[in-house]
Amino acid sequence: MEKQKIVLGLIATLVCSSLMISGCTQQNSPSDQNKPSTETVRQILEKAKTIESVYFEVNISELSSGVPVQNVTMKIWQKTPYMKENASYSYSDNTTNVSYIQRPEGIYQYVATQNKYVLYQEIGLPQLSTGDVAEDLLNNQTITILGTESINGITTTVIQYSSNESENSTRTMKMWIWNEKGVPLKVFETRIRDEITITWDYQYLNYSFIDIPDSTFNVE
Repeated sequence: MEKQKIVLGLIATLVCSSLMISGCTQQNSPSDQNKPSTETVRQILEKAKTIESVYFEVNISELSSGVPVQNVTMKIWQKTPYMKENASYSYSDNTTNVSYIQRPEGIYQYVATQNKYVLYQEIGLPQLSTGDVAEDLLNNQTITILGTESINGITTTVIQYSSNESENSTRTMKMWIWNEKGVPLKVFETRIRDEITITWDYQYLNYSFIDIPDSTFNVE
């Protein structure tokens, strides 16, 4: 569960610029060849907070000092106020599959031995909702705006920040935000702890914004 929480924690922190939050300055990358967006980062992120229904996938690769540690594949269905997440964690030759459904009354986890979803009081989802991600980014005042880049023809705004998590641990996050929708398309995270470097590469794929049937979130 600790690794799942790390995966979760990944996406929940970033953003601001001199145009949206005090104390932050925008810096454009010298190598950026794309025309900068006329929108502020705040305006872009606010779009994610209005998304009511979305499906997407996340592929995550973890490396420790250059050595592959784990791969995670996630499928996520989100329809306010519901979420469903299926995740597959691969460690060496071992694979673990988990499934969660968030409903107003709490978060359910599928328990294979009982062949049903069970309501738990003290668990969190591996992936935050698009709205929660955007809200966390909007509240962050340590972000640098690197410029804009195109990913498969989609214009993104690139942001980055660093933080000291403890005396011997630092973290640097770089995120590519889809200008049109306000959601991430790619994230690169580096953590250095006691001279050990761990990196995570997140790829967000197959976004779909069509209405998701309520039956997707049934737990019976």
